[in-house]
Amino acid sequence: MSKLATRLTIGEKIGLGFGLVGLILLAVIWNYDLTLGRVLQDYGRLQDVDGARQIHAFEIERRLVAARGAEERFLMSRDLALADQVRGEVAALEAEVDRLAALDPDALGTTDALHAQSQRFLARFEAIVEAWRVRGLDEDSGLQGAFRERAHELEDLAGHYDVDRPYRLLLQIRRREKDLGLRRDPAYQAQVHQLIAALKSAVAASELSPPIKAQLDEEIATYRKALDDYAGVVLANRDIDGGKGPFRDTAHRIEAILDAHLIPDMKVQILQLRRREKDYLLRRDAEYVAMVDRIAADIRSQVRASGIADDEKDRLDALLAAYERDFHALVEQDARIASLMQQMDEAVASITPLAQENLRQARARMQEMSARIDATSAEKARLSLGVAAAALALGAILALVITRRIVRPVRDMAGLLDRLTHENPTERIATDPKGRDEINAMAISLNTMADHKATFFHWWRSSMQEAIALRDLSAGSGLDERDEATEELRLAAMSKLQQLNSIKGRIQRDAGRVREIGERIQTDPSSARAEDGAALVSTATDIGTMLTVIDDQ
Repeated sequence: MSKLATRLTIGEKIGLGFGLVGLILLAVIWNYDLTLGRVLQDYGRLQDVDGARQIHAFEIERRLVAARGAEERFLMSRDLALADQVRGEVAALEAEVDRLAALDPDALGTTDALHAQSQRFLARFEAIVEAWRVRGLDEDSGLQGAFRERAHELEDLAGHYDVDRPYRLLLQIRRREKDLGLRRDPAYQAQVHQLIAALKSAVAASELSPPIKAQLDEEIATYRKALDDYAGVVLANRDIDGGKGPFRDTAHRIEAILDAHLIPDMKVQILQLRRREKDYLLRRDAEYVAMVDRIAADIRSQVRASGIADDEKDRLDALLAAYERDFHALVEQDARIASLMQQMDEAVASITPLAQENLRQARARMQEMSARIDATSAEKARLSLGVAAAALALGAILALVITRRIVRPVRDMAGLLDRLTHENPTERIATDPKGRDEINAMAISLNTMADHKATFFHWWRSSMQEAIALRDLSAGSGLDERDEATEELRLAAMSKLQQLNSIKGRIQRDAGRVREIGERIQTDPSSARAEDGAALVSTATDIGTMLTVIDDQ
């Protein structure tokens, strides 16, 4: 690690430190962005799947309510456009169900059930529409139109047999006719004339056929003329033969004509029949069906007991039977429609819980996913904070390490320089000969300076020892003194030799480095580096030092 640090310059170290811190910050930002992206993906998935499922569930329920509303309005108005609206709403509901199935495979069970129940609902509704077609979408179509037509025919025929008023007027005329014969008062003749006029008006206002009306008018005119002749006999106080005469025969003919067209209270009974029929159509109560049957039976009895012609009786009986048949067919159709509506309500009752359950599941799943995403987001946020804190701590550690790599050698060099000022230290700063660090270069230079100081110190001390030994040798007179001086001179020479050997070792080491640099540059001139120059300078310095020492010898 230390060698790697010395191979880098201070600028490179600082750049590397800032680069590492920047990379750490980028890693933190990348992790935050990755976390944010995952959270956004989770929320997007939540919106695309669970949110969309909830939307589809709402739409399914809305379509169901719309179809139900259109179906109820159809039953109120029997408008086929509303039936088409029901079909459209059911088709839209099934389309939403298909989209839900394509979106969420987990909902296939629910969607299959919704498909089945919606098809069941639509089938029941189509059956109801067809049943209403048979019954009659309005009062003039279907079974309702058929029995209504029969009722109108009955009403028309009832008018032909509604001669109650002309018959009463005829009876009143006959009464006044007899009063005239009994009392021989001309006032009764005037009353008869008034009643004959009222009878003619009643015949004209009746619903009898025109030939019958013409026949009655002719007979009434004949009766009046015959009655006037009879009145002349009565008022002349002559014999009236018991009130007999042509007028009496004419009155019998008029009565016979009226008897042939008289069914008492026929029109009232028909009106009662229509009243109970309308009551049933309004209330759908079976009680009114029984009333209609009872009134029809009474009418049939009256017709059979009347004095009308047999073919007219058969005609009335056939019309009444046709009316009853069509009315009961309508009642049966109403019962079938009620049964179909009950089945359709059951189908709707089956769809509604499914739609509501689907909506509940969508809401629950969305809430669950939201809670899960919130928990995951909180966990990832804590992790991101942890990563950021770790990144800051790592950055601080890197800054501390880089600072220490720079400060410690400087502190060591400061200590060495301080010692060089007043002593000759032997320890040196640890360096890397191949290093490019400025601090390493300063350490090498400081070591070289310390070596030079030590060299010159040793040279000065050796020289002083040699000079002192020579002086002592020259001044010594005794053998012991001369031996001692010779020994000191020898020691001084040995010290210089050791110094030269030390310089020689450095020069040999530097020569190896110079040889390696030279061979590398010869092979690849572009491979020259700044540390090569530093090595050459160091070698030249050592050679200069050795030459200086040699020159001093």
